[in-house]
Amino acid sequence: MKRIILTLIVVFSSVLLSAQGIEFQHLTLEQTIAKAKAENKYVFIDVYTDWCGPCKLMSAQVFPMKEMGDYFNPKFVSLKLNGETTVDGKSLVSKYKITAYPTFIILDGDGNMIHLFAGGVIGLAFIDKVAESFNPDKAMGNLQKLYDSGDRSKKTMSSYLKALINSYTVDYRPMLDKFVDSLKPEELICNECLFIFDDLARLDSPRTDFYIKNLDKFRASVGREKADTLLKKKFEAYYAGLLGNQRPKNEVEFEAVNKKLDSLNLHKTDILSAYKTTVKAVMTNSGADDIVKAAKKAVGKVHSNETDVFLYYAIPASFSILSNEQVDQLMALVKNENVRPKLESTIKRMREKPANK
Repeated sequence: MKRIILTLIVVFSSVLLSAQGIEFQHLTLEQTIAKAKAENKYVFIDVYTDWCGPCKLMSAQVFPMKEMGDYFNPKFVSLKLNGETTVDGKSLVSKYKITAYPTFIILDGDGNMIHLFAGGVIGLAFIDKVAESFNPDKAMGNLQKLYDSGDRSKKTMSSYLKALINSYTVDYRPMLDKFVDSLKPEELICNECLFIFDDLARLDSPRTDFYIKNLDKFRASVGREKADTLLKKKFEAYYAGLLGNQRPKNEVEFEAVNKKLDSLNLHKTDILSAYKTTVKAVMTNSGADDIVKAAKKAVGKVHSNETDVFLYYAIPASFSILSNEQVDQLMALVKNENVRPKLESTIKRMREKPANK
């Protein structure tokens, strides 16, 4: 299955545009590699498709930024290739087993792959992502060489697995399971292995159970804020899933999750309290005032992006129990100008719905 990916390094972030962005060449892949070698540069390739929304977003909002031009143009010869309609694009899709778009490939002047990753990245964070090409601990090409040479050290395996996951080119799960099974439980409690328990493990998974059981050890190993943030993201995802109807609402399960959260004594859980309050209100069809109070309490104590994501889910989910005044109060808390029109459009449709019956 072909996939489209947009990695929101800063959720719903806005981007300022400029006409002085990346200079993409109108050359073949072979000509581009030759030009890069002659100019002592690297090759940057954007593999896209016509139907890929994040691909269009990158082209419209990220590539034209002046900061992109300042970084890419002196260092790379850049090329855009449609992965479905161009000969060179289809060749790269076949060679690197590309299944997700956009995919970005960085080559040296001899055409050797230095790095490869999939997923659009909003704003200046894209430069940081591409800069990983020159970090031997993150560059796909170097890590693959180490792996092919027989290096199975924890450092290499963890780095290589993370690169594979970001490439969306292979099913990494058998390798991940084998890697985890090769380590003793105490060896898993480290910064290098933290990714195993992050986005790869659901809140109700055995690996998260292991993480929670050893939370104090993880806090001592990687730092309390980092250890707690990993779990906070899981609870946020769970509650957002309930509000967005991606998960069935089960009151017994909900209370069990709340009890688990309360037992962990996580730092900075104001946004989680707002989620809990809203989910309970939606389940009981009451408590609109509590939602507004919890949301206002969270504002100023958490990053505005966290508040905006919460409101993005909370307002539509609780719309039926909120008064117009309460909806307006919650909307006043939205800081991101990309979130606001989406919510306003949703609210407009929900307010007009009764009249259309």
